[in-house]
Amino acid sequence: MVIDMHNKRMTEVIIAYDIENNKTRTRLFNQLKDVGMISVQKSVMWGRLLPADIALAKRILKQELDKGTDKAFILVSKLSENATFYGLPMDFSEYDQHAIF
Repeated sequence: MVIDMHNKRMTEVIIAYDIENNKTRTRLFNQLKDVGMISVQKSVMWGRLLPADIALAKRILKQELDKGTDKAFILVSKLSENATFYGLPMDFSEYDQHAIF
């Protein structure tokens, strides 16, 4: 999904990762959070990002992942519109607080 926020093109993305090393996983989580992602599950993050932020997230993944043991993917999504949640519902209010919606 692409959202025009004051002529800025934001794309809704999911990043999921499986990282063996705890320190690396924590460092990656914090870096992705700094880019604007929020955690939706352990090792799964969601956000509405500008193209430059998506490029930054890709660079972070390339830097942090060990090609022998780790894996990750970035998926363009419409999670906020199309997902059916079971159990504890996803709370997008963190974005409301930052005026992203």
